[in-house]
Amino acid sequence: MRPILLSFLRHDLHSAPVFAWLAALAATLYLRSRRRALGLTEEDFWGLIFALMLGVFAGSVGVYAALYGRGLAANLGRLLDGRVAGGSFFGVFWGAAAAAVLFCRRRGLAIAPVADALGAAAMSGLVLMRLGCLLNGCCYGRPTGSSWGIIFRESTGGVPRELLGVPLHPAQLYEVVGAGLIFLLLHSAVLPRIRRGGLRPGSAFLLSAALYALLRFAEDFLRASDPGRLLFCGLSTGQLLALLSLLGAGLAWLWLGCKDKNR
Repeated sequence: MRPILLSFLRHDLHSAPVFAWLAALAATLYLRSRRRALGLTEEDFWGLIFALMLGVFAGSVGVYAALYGRGLAANLGRLLDGRVAGGSFFGVFWGAAAAAVLFCRRRGLAIAPVADALGAAAMSGLVLMRLGCLLNGCCYGRPTGSSWGIIFRESTGGVPRELLGVPLHPAQLYEVVGAGLIFLLLHSAVLPRIRRGGLRPGSAFLLSAALYALLRFAEDFLRASDPGRLLFCGLSTGQLLALLSLLGAGLAWLWLGCKDKNR
């Protein structure tokens, strides 16, 4: 664990925000590499990035404030004090998607191709984001007796004192591997097939949403960090959001199929 990457002139550089910015940079560079294929001008591209930044911040902080941490009032109180209590990747994902839809509609751009690129970009960013979580000690796993358990020893990170020195599931690394595999699938197989006409536009985004939902639903059984404030039948908030994402992706896929048949 290394929650503070380095200290300089009495200022600490924390790993979580650094890797969050690196995640945003990775997603931006990926979208940049696809700008011409998406038919975006320079102005359109940077306008899209600005819209995505607003959507990501609003979604991440908003979902976390409402459903995680110490409750909405306490979380908003910390936000008013200039401190972000935490963030939700589901908020990041769907906040960015909503921002992209609004931006594309306003500029008269095709939504589905931008959404497809965004689905892959989100997974590339998530890889770096969860590495930051590992260094920070947040999103930690449950105790395990497996040989690949990871031990945190510092009390300055997100792991509570009672779990320091205890082998834990490397939940952050599970998500790093899972997100990396989803990205490779989308970039290497799904997006090329969409370009060749073998899949309908929008498929990559919906597949990204569905696969991440399945990944997160399974992973949360091994997580010990903040389960959220919305719990049902032993499921965490993250798992309930995963089910909603999976349902939404499935309904959107059916709607696209019906739309194609009616043309």
